[in-house]
Amino acid sequence: MRLTPEQINILQEELCAELVNILMQEWHYSMHEALGVLYNSDTFALIQDVGTGLYYQSAGYVYSYLEEELNTGKVA
Repeated sequence: MRLTPEQINILQEELCAELVNILMQEWHYSMHEALGVLYNSDTFALIQDVGTGLYYQSAGYVYSYLEEELNTGKVA
């Protein structure tokens, strides 16, 4: 089954919302800060690249990429 662009967009948005919540809980960022961190990350670019398939992975799995990037400056 192929997903439509709209379905992919919904999955990407839901994943990003979950990642923002994790950043707020784990790093004690405000929502504004968490959004800035996520949207300016290489991990966000990977989520937006449909070819990576990250948009349909769990938030915990994708957060491991983001956490590595935040800790080292590089995506795992």
